[in-house]
Amino acid sequence: MNNHRSDSFSAANGLRDLTTLLSPRSIAIVGATPDPSRVGGRPLSFLRRFGFLGAIYPVNPKYGDINGVRCYPSVADIPAPADMAIIAVPAAHVIETMRACQAAGIPSMTIYTSGFSEMGGDGAELEEELKAVAEAGGSLVCGPNCQGVANLHDRMIANFSSTLSRDDIRAGPIGFVSQSGLFAGIVAAECHQRGLGLGYLNSTGNESIVDFADMVAHMASDPRIRVVAGYMEGIRDGRKLRAALAVARNNETPVIILKVGRSDESARAAASHTGSMAGTYEVYRTAFRQWGVIEADDVTELFDLIELYSLSPPPSKGPRVGILTNSGGIGVFCADKVGELGLELPKLDPETSDRIMEKLPAFGSAQNPVDFTLQALSDAEAIGWHLKHMVSDPNVDVVLAFFGVQMLNVDALCDEIIKANKVNEKPIVVGWMLGDPSMPDRLRQEQIPCFGDPLRALKAIRSLISAPLTMQEEILEGDVDGALVLVTEALRNARYQLGEYESKQLLSLLGISVTQGNVAKNPEHAVVIAEEVGYPVVLKIESRDIGHKSEAGGVRLGVETPLAVASAFEDIQNSVESFDPNAVVDGIGVYKMVPGAIELIAGVKRDPVFGPVILVGSGGIMVEMLHDSVVRVAPITKSDAYNMIAELKTYPLLKGARGHPKCDIDAIADTLVRLSSFALAAERISELDINPLMVLSEGAGVCAADALIALQD
Repeated sequence: MNNHRSDSFSAANGLRDLTTLLSPRSIAIVGATPDPSRVGGRPLSFLRRFGFLGAIYPVNPKYGDINGVRCYPSVADIPAPADMAIIAVPAAHVIETMRACQAAGIPSMTIYTSGFSEMGGDGAELEEELKAVAEAGGSLVCGPNCQGVANLHDRMIANFSSTLSRDDIRAGPIGFVSQSGLFAGIVAAECHQRGLGLGYLNSTGNESIVDFADMVAHMASDPRIRVVAGYMEGIRDGRKLRAALAVARNNETPVIILKVGRSDESARAAASHTGSMAGTYEVYRTAFRQWGVIEADDVTELFDLIELYSLSPPPSKGPRVGILTNSGGIGVFCADKVGELGLELPKLDPETSDRIMEKLPAFGSAQNPVDFTLQALSDAEAIGWHLKHMVSDPNVDVVLAFFGVQMLNVDALCDEIIKANKVNEKPIVVGWMLGDPSMPDRLRQEQIPCFGDPLRALKAIRSLISAPLTMQEEILEGDVDGALVLVTEALRNARYQLGEYESKQLLSLLGISVTQGNVAKNPEHAVVIAEEVGYPVVLKIESRDIGHKSEAGGVRLGVETPLAVASAFEDIQNSVESFDPNAVVDGIGVYKMVPGAIELIAGVKRDPVFGPVILVGSGGIMVEMLHDSVVRVAPITKSDAYNMIAELKTYPLLKGARGHPKCDIDAIADTLVRLSSFALAAERISELDINPLMVLSEGAGVCAADALIALQD
């Protein structure tokens, strides 16, 4: 059965050991019927046809036997506790069936039945009861509203997908999990069409207990699985997914995900489909990148990536693509797309070009892309020669050999490609467009991926060079406990938004520099503060009811004299009174002006799925106009922070472009890591904004010129 590579399942990470669900030694089928075309009839038919080695117990009081297999009136009557029960009864009877399974000592259940949270209303209430019953009994539950699970390596088919009705479905290195039952069947059909073996086919449905992350971790821990792929609509627990993906990385198992529900409208559709939580796609995309997920952009790319990684080509050591083709037009097309995809088209080493020229037709091209014209029709050995030398070129990291409409000399050509694939540890990807249809299957049998479109081939190559960002946590010095005391005190007093002055106090405790100043109650006090911090100063309204101070006329910049301070104080009072007469005003802040700095925004937003998300972007009053921001899911490291900063459109300016002095990028990175550490510790923080974060010249640090912190009850 299934031998896990590591002890990856514990209460600490929330992941469940699914052995009894996915590798059961015996199975009860509650609601079994003799008709294999019905949902309740397929499991028995599939289990027997695939040769399941364990005991099978059909359960249905209507029958004494089903197709020669003894049928029991209830699970209480089966002779020994099964590891797993398939439940295919109406929704109104599911919970009583679960209780009966628990009483019979059955630890795991797969519930096909729909009519639960995906329906809303009474269905959602029924699922809450189902979940409570499962948790009280310590039961593993897949579903409800799912197509079931299948482990073809162990011949265990508890999935009613019609795709599994085929006689020639074979076990293989692909594990697939889907939050859509039909989509799982589509993937199984496509894998079969491409001649790829399927190890697991798991549909999670509403995920009342067992979820997407549990499935990923379990399949990635199976040494028979080379790649785990999934169709995802939404998840509820980002930290658990992170733990599952860590299991996959530890076992060197690639994880490919097609995430749907990217727009607000499609996210709502996904929620109504399985009841899964949708969340913000930008944060999903960021988390995937951080945690090493290979994300497919569409269905075709999902299939292509599954093929690529199930064949386990060697990883590419870089983005430099050598292209070998029988079409100059295809070569030019590929050259155009290489840059768009973040790949490179290198110049071949002169020795490589010289060796290729030795066997190239006079009208061919020995430069990348190499165009061998019609040579493959009559001289397969020469194509192998070209391919061998291109793979050996020190300037090339990965080779795309693309053949269009190749119908002759196919067997010899295939032999040459297979031979070249053994030259060294560089990946070869083959393109085969409208040629002899037998070629792709032959190449896949030799672990060489083959695609019918040059763009699809290049997208697959792009995934080979993608790498996850740094994963280790890093915590800088700072009084996090002291900052948490401020949060606790505010909540005790039912204050869910901290004003600028109090927010800056908290940032100071975290080791983040803030502008000097204080809150004045009257013009005279404002002048005293200005004299203490030194001119010029900034005056800003201090009110938790006013989020955008500039819009309320609540800001005065560059105030340089006592008289101007007093006048600005009164002007702000009048402007704010006119803007919002009901706003609670705590005073007017007087702070030291920070000249000659670049303004950024930095902060924290708590995502309902992934928890705290760290943001950096162009700041000041232009923040909503420039749309220049980058996010990462906490925790982040100093390396992550540097990568975030480098992705900003304003990064060249921070680096000293256009005569501007180089900024203190290290201090920006420190600030982001400190925010990350605090956000993980302070679960009651819903939002933290530093805007602007004044970035000074290299070595001079950063300074929070304004801040706002929101808390959640």
